[in-house]
Amino acid sequence: MKDKKKCIQRARELGCEYQGTLVGCGHSSFSAALDALREEGIELVTPEVQDEIFKSVIGLTGGCGNTHVGTCGAMIGSAFAISLAMGIGREEEENDGGEHTWLTSFKVKEGAADKFIEEYGSIVCREIMFKRWGMAYNSQYPGRSKEFFSHCGRVGCRNPRECVISNGAAFAVETIWDYLENKEDLSGIWLEHKPAADILTEE
Repeated sequence: MKDKKKCIQRARELGCEYQGTLVGCGHSSFSAALDALREEGIELVTPEVQDEIFKSVIGLTGGCGNTHVGTCGAMIGSAFAISLAMGIGREEEENDGGEHTWLTSFKVKEGAADKFIEEYGSIVCREIMFKRWGMAYNSQYPGRSKEFFSHCGRVGCRNPRECVISNGAAFAVETIWDYLENKEDLSGIWLEHKPAADILTEE
Protein backbone atom coordinates (compact mmCIF):
# COMPACT_ATOMS: atom_id res chain seq x y z
CA MET A 1 0.00 0.00 0.00
CA LYS A 2 1.31 3.40 -0.94
CA ASP A 3 0.11 6.89 -0.05
CA LYS A 4 -3.14 7.16 1.91
CA LYS A 5 -3.35 10.96 1.75
CA LYS A 6 -2.76 10.95 -2.00
CA CYS A 7 -5.40 8.26 -2.47
CA ILE A 8 -8.02 10.21 -0.52
CA GLN A 9 -7.28 13.34 -2.55
CA ARG A 10 -7.47 11.35 -5.77
CA ALA A 11 -10.87 10.00 -4.74
CA ARG A 12 -12.05 13.59 -4.25
CA GLU A 13 -10.75 14.58 -7.67
CA LEU A 14 -12.33 11.60 -9.41
CA GLY A 15 -15.63 12.16 -7.60
CA CYS A 16 -15.74 15.69 -8.91
CA GLU A 17 -14.75 14.55 -12.40
CA TYR A 18 -17.28 11.72 -12.50
CA GLN A 19 -20.02 14.09 -11.40
CA GLY A 20 -19.67 15.64 -14.85
CA THR A 21 -18.97 12.52 -16.92
CA LEU A 22 -20.94 9.72 -15.27
CA VAL A 23 -23.67 12.08 -14.01
CA GLY A 24 -25.09 10.68 -10.80
CA CYS A 25 -24.05 10.52 -7.18
CA GLY A 26 -24.26 6.84 -6.27
CA HIS A 27 -22.25 5.27 -9.06
CA SER A 28 -19.88 8.25 -9.19
CA SER A 29 -18.84 8.05 -5.53
CA PHE A 30 -18.54 4.26 -5.75
CA SER A 31 -16.41 4.44 -8.90
CA ALA A 32 -14.22 7.25 -7.59
CA ALA A 33 -13.42 5.29 -4.44
CA LEU A 34 -12.55 2.03 -6.22
CA ASP A 35 -10.63 3.73 -9.03
CA ALA A 36 -8.55 5.81 -6.60
CA LEU A 37 -7.70 2.71 -4.59
CA ARG A 38 -6.76 0.80 -7.74
CA GLU A 39 -4.36 3.56 -8.74
CA GLU A 40 -2.57 2.99 -5.43
CA GLY A 41 -2.39 -0.76 -5.98
CA ILE A 42 -5.49 -1.77 -4.01
CA GLU A 43 -7.93 -3.67 -6.21
CA LEU A 44 -11.05 -4.75 -4.36
CA VAL A 45 -12.52 -6.38 -7.48
CA THR A 46 -11.59 -6.63 -11.13
CA PRO A 47 -12.73 -3.82 -13.47
CA GLU A 48 -15.23 -6.27 -14.98
CA VAL A 49 -16.84 -7.07 -11.64
CA GLN A 50 -16.79 -3.38 -10.73
CA ASP A 51 -18.73 -2.62 -13.89
CA GLU A 52 -21.41 -5.14 -12.92
CA ILE A 53 -21.74 -3.59 -9.46
CA PHE A 54 -21.82 -0.14 -11.08
CA LYS A 55 -24.99 -1.17 -12.91
CA SER A 56 -26.71 -1.92 -9.63
CA VAL A 57 -25.82 1.42 -8.03
CA ILE A 58 -27.08 3.73 -10.80
CA GLY A 59 -30.75 3.43 -9.85
CA LEU A 60 -30.02 4.37 -6.24
CA THR A 61 -28.82 7.82 -7.24
CA GLY A 62 -30.70 10.90 -6.06
CA GLY A 63 -32.12 9.44 -2.87
CA CYS A 64 -33.16 6.31 -4.80
CA GLY A 65 -34.62 6.78 -8.25
CA ASN A 66 -34.09 10.57 -8.09
CA THR A 67 -36.95 10.85 -5.61
CA HIS A 68 -34.60 12.62 -3.15
CA VAL A 69 -36.51 11.20 -0.18
CA GLY A 70 -34.12 8.30 0.46
CA THR A 71 -30.47 7.98 1.41
CA CYS A 72 -28.07 10.25 -0.46
CA GLY A 73 -26.58 8.45 -3.46
CA ALA A 74 -23.06 9.56 -2.54
CA MET A 75 -23.57 7.95 0.85
CA ILE A 76 -24.88 4.78 -0.83
CA GLY A 77 -21.90 4.61 -3.18
CA SER A 78 -19.60 5.02 -0.21
CA ALA A 79 -21.44 2.27 1.67
CA PHE A 80 -21.18 -0.07 -1.34
CA ALA A 81 -17.42 0.44 -1.50
CA ILE A 82 -16.89 -0.07 2.25
CA SER A 83 -19.11 -3.16 2.33
CA LEU A 84 -17.20 -4.60 -0.62
CA ALA A 85 -13.89 -4.08 1.19
CA MET A 86 -15.20 -5.91 4.25
CA GLY A 87 -15.36 -8.97 2.04
CA ILE A 88 -18.33 -10.74 3.59
CA GLY A 89 -19.97 -13.09 1.12
CA ARG A 90 -23.20 -15.01 1.23
CA GLU A 91 -21.50 -18.15 2.57
CA GLU A 92 -20.08 -16.31 5.59
CA GLU A 93 -23.35 -14.52 6.19
CA GLU A 94 -25.66 -17.53 6.16
CA ASN A 95 -26.60 -18.88 9.58
CA ASP A 96 -24.18 -16.70 11.53
CA GLY A 97 -26.94 -15.01 13.52
CA GLY A 98 -26.24 -11.61 12.01
CA GLU A 99 -22.65 -11.17 13.19
CA HIS A 100 -21.19 -10.23 9.81
CA THR A 101 -24.13 -7.91 9.12
CA TRP A 102 -23.42 -5.96 12.29
CA LEU A 103 -19.68 -5.76 11.66
CA THR A 104 -20.07 -4.51 8.10
CA SER A 105 -22.84 -2.12 9.08
CA PHE A 106 -20.66 -0.74 11.86
CA LYS A 107 -17.87 0.10 9.42
CA VAL A 108 -20.33 1.81 7.07
CA LYS A 109 -21.80 3.80 9.97
CA GLU A 110 -18.43 4.74 11.46
CA GLY A 111 -16.68 5.39 8.15
CA ALA A 112 -19.37 7.12 6.12
CA ALA A 113 -22.77 7.67 7.77
CA ASP A 114 -21.39 9.37 10.89
CA LYS A 115 -19.25 11.64 8.73
CA PHE A 116 -22.17 12.59 6.49
CA ILE A 117 -24.22 13.42 9.58
CA GLU A 118 -21.37 15.48 11.00
CA GLU A 119 -20.89 17.33 7.70
CA TYR A 120 -24.50 17.70 6.53
CA GLY A 121 -26.68 16.79 9.50
CA SER A 122 -28.22 13.83 7.68
CA ILE A 123 -27.73 11.01 5.21
CA VAL A 124 -31.05 11.79 3.47
CA CYS A 125 -30.71 13.28 -0.01
CA ARG A 126 -33.26 16.06 0.35
CA GLU A 127 -31.97 17.14 3.76
CA ILE A 128 -28.41 17.28 2.44
CA MET A 129 -29.64 19.46 -0.42
CA PHE A 130 -31.17 21.89 2.06
CA LYS A 131 -28.01 21.92 4.13
CA ARG A 132 -25.75 22.35 1.12
CA TRP A 133 -27.79 24.78 -1.02
CA GLY A 134 -30.71 25.98 1.06
CA MET A 135 -33.18 24.31 -1.30
CA ALA A 136 -34.10 20.88 -2.61
CA TYR A 137 -35.08 19.67 -6.05
CA ASN A 138 -37.57 17.04 -7.15
CA SER A 139 -36.15 15.51 -10.29
CA GLN A 140 -39.41 13.70 -10.99
CA TYR A 141 -40.69 16.96 -12.48
CA PRO A 142 -39.54 17.80 -16.03
CA GLY A 143 -36.76 20.35 -16.13
CA ARG A 144 -35.78 20.03 -12.47
CA SER A 145 -32.59 18.08 -13.20
CA LYS A 146 -31.43 20.78 -15.57
CA GLU A 147 -32.08 23.44 -12.91
CA PHE A 148 -30.28 21.32 -10.33
CA PHE A 149 -27.12 20.91 -12.39
CA SER A 150 -27.14 24.58 -13.29
CA HIS A 151 -27.40 25.52 -9.62
CA CYS A 152 -24.60 23.09 -8.68
CA GLY A 153 -22.33 24.83 -11.15
CA ARG A 154 -23.08 28.25 -9.67
CA VAL A 155 -22.37 27.29 -6.06
CA GLY A 156 -19.03 25.61 -6.60
CA CYS A 157 -19.92 21.94 -6.69
CA ARG A 158 -17.16 21.32 -9.22
CA ASN A 159 -14.69 21.79 -6.38
CA PRO A 160 -13.32 18.49 -4.96
CA ARG A 161 -13.47 19.92 -1.43
CA GLU A 162 -17.12 20.99 -1.72
CA CYS A 163 -18.68 18.22 -3.82
CA VAL A 164 -20.86 15.78 -1.86
CA ILE A 165 -19.85 13.00 -4.24
CA SER A 166 -16.19 13.75 -3.62
CA ASN A 167 -16.74 13.60 0.12
CA GLY A 168 -18.53 10.26 -0.15
CA ALA A 169 -15.65 8.80 -2.16
CA ALA A 170 -13.06 10.23 0.23
CA PHE A 171 -14.86 8.86 3.30
CA ALA A 172 -14.95 5.42 1.69
CA VAL A 173 -11.26 5.44 0.74
CA GLU A 174 -10.14 6.53 4.20
CA THR A 175 -12.27 3.85 5.88
CA ILE A 176 -11.18 1.10 3.50
CA TRP A 177 -7.51 2.05 3.71
CA ASP A 178 -7.53 2.03 7.51
CA TYR A 179 -9.42 -1.28 7.63
CA LEU A 180 -7.08 -3.06 5.21
CA GLU A 181 -4.01 -1.67 6.92
CA ASN A 182 -5.13 -2.61 10.42
CA LYS A 183 -7.97 -5.09 10.57
CA GLU A 184 -9.05 -4.38 14.11
CA ASP A 185 -10.99 -6.84 16.23
CA LEU A 186 -14.64 -5.83 15.97
CA SER A 187 -16.03 -8.67 18.06
CA GLY A 188 -16.95 -6.24 20.83
CA ILE A 189 -19.32 -4.45 18.46
CA TRP A 190 -21.09 -7.71 17.71
CA LEU A 191 -21.40 -8.69 21.38
CA GLU A 192 -23.15 -5.37 22.09
CA HIS A 193 -25.83 -6.17 19.51
CA LYS A 194 -25.99 -9.93 19.60
CA PRO A 195 -29.63 -11.11 19.75
CA ALA A 196 -30.84 -13.24 22.61
CA ALA A 197 -30.42 -16.96 21.92
CA ASP A 198 -34.15 -17.65 21.97
CA ILE A 199 -34.71 -15.22 19.09
CA LEU A 200 -32.45 -17.32 16.89
CA THR A 201 -33.88 -20.69 17.94
CA GLU A 202 -36.31 -22.29 15.53
CA GLU A 203 -39.47 -23.70 17.00
